[in-house]
Order: sequence, then C-alpha cells, then structure tokens
Amino acid sequence: MGSHSDNARERIIDAAEQVVIGAGARHLTLEAVASKAGISRGGLLYHFHDKEALLSEMLHRRKKHLDESRMKRRAKTPAGPECEAVIYILSVLDEDRGIDRDVSAALVASGAHDPELLAPAREDFHQIIADLTKDGLSFERAAVIMLAANGLRLWEVLSMSPFNAKERRRIIKELLALVKEDKGA
Repeated sequence: MGSHSDNARERIIDAAEQVVIGAGARHLTLEAVASKAGISRGGLLYHFHDKEALLSEMLHRRKKHLDESRMKRRAKTPAGPECEAVIYILSVLDEDRGIDRDVSAALVASGAHDPELLAPAREDFHQIIADLTKDGLSFERAAVIMLAANGLRLWEVLSMSPFNAKERRRIIKELLALVKEDKGA
C-alpha cells in the first residue's frame, strides 16, 4: 500500500476513535466511522473489510503507542536490574495518555464483544513478563507489578478508580519501590 492509502487508513482509525470518544463504544458502527471520516461506507470497507478489522487495527495502534513510549523511556533510563520494570510501570501509567482512556474503554468493550481480538495482547503480556524478569526480577514480583499497573490503568479506563492524583502518585511510587526491593527471590 502506498502513502495515500496509509493516510486514509490512519484517518479512518482517527475517525473511529473520535466516534468512540464522542458517542461511546455502542455507537462505533461502520456507518458512523465512514460519516466521521468523510468517506463512503464502501470506501471504509476498501480499507477495513469489517468492524473487527477496524477494531483490531485500533488495538494495534494502541500497542504501537505503548511500545513507542517504552522505547523513549528506555533511552532516558539508566541500565540496571530494575530498568525494564520501571519503564513498564511509567509507560502504562503515563499521565499524558488521557485521551486514550475513552478509546481504551471501547477497545475493552470490543474484547468483550470478540475475545479473539485481544489474543495479541495476551501474547504481549507473556513477553512483558519475560522482559521484566530478564534482569533478575522474580516472576512473582514481575506478575504482581504488571497486574497492579494494568489494574490501575483499567480502573481509570473504566472511570472506576477511587484514587485522586496524590494517591495515584503514591501508588506508582510504591510500585517502583516493589521493583527495587526484589532480589529475584
């Protein structure tokens, strides 16, 4: 595919995210996305053959953004036994990702609609555990840290978090302390 086609796909994904943010996951239809993107339904179907293909690409883009955040943090973080865990925690809980909240909620709903859409994410979690433990962090500690960071993120995505900004910072500080306490036991 050429650059023009890639731009069209990105515009469609942007439009899908705008529909979700503006109207909610229930209103993410191919017709609504085509209308928001300013193209025909046929034009949308040229790039995404069905709603699941569009949702899958939205998930892929979210993963790409998280991976980019981790790469940027990796370049700024000194090497050490806890390096990967610190990068992971800060990337997952990055406060600059506020707009992702509504889109991420839609993607969670999409996974409930079709759990197979989340199969790549499940594989990613296995890789994350491997990344976190490669420098000596125990499996158990890595799993607890991953679960806690993602649990907090999920509560925020679902607008269920009972924590204010100060409490959130304290939780992140504690997660970072858990990383430093572990001796790979």
